[in-house]
Amino acid sequence: MDSVPFHDSNIASIIENRSISSRHDTNGNPQMHSSLVRRLLLERELEGHQGCVNTIAWNSKGSLLISGSDDTRINIWGYSNRKLVHCIDTGHSANIFCTKFVPETSDELVASGAADAEVRVFNRSRLSGRGTEETAITPSAHFQCHTRRVKKLAVEVGNPNVVWSASEDGTLRQHDFREGCSCPPVGSSHQECRNVL
Repeated sequence: MDSVPFHDSNIASIIENRSISSRHDTNGNPQMHSSLVRRLLLERELEGHQGCVNTIAWNSKGSLLISGSDDTRINIWGYSNRKLVHCIDTGHSANIFCTKFVPETSDELVASGAADAEVRVFNRSRLSGRGTEETAITPSAHFQCHTRRVKKLAVEVGNPNVVWSASEDGTLRQHDFREGCSCPPVGSSHQECRNVL
């Protein structure tokens, strides 16, 4: 790694200049390496959603891909054969914007966040033997804590009990599966939610 001399000790300007100059050539065009471009080929189209796909995520081993769509379904795909493994009718009433495999669960638990302001967790073991037909299953956990669209989910490697959600309502919330539902019902007199970070 090349060392960058700092004459005036202003690290922010050094980083900004390095960032700007490394992204563009002198004509202002983005730079990219030709070997990267050659590797970016369409390998296969995975057909299974009836709406726009808004999110994809790999499991920790890279053997399964999960996708969420405007059709309010979660699809789980096998990487080795590029085939649909499961299609889950989530019960969300609006577009799914984020999906995740929950770590340390052997990829049995999957989570989704949607425009209906809900976070839902599903146990794939309830789908065993059902094949690739669309299957409606009851969520293992259902969190109705946000007031606007859920746009991002996060999980922690090594923690099978918690998922975090970020919403357009401006809150980041922690959901613990051991609690089931950690939010007071909408309209209740006690709206203080202890899972807001």
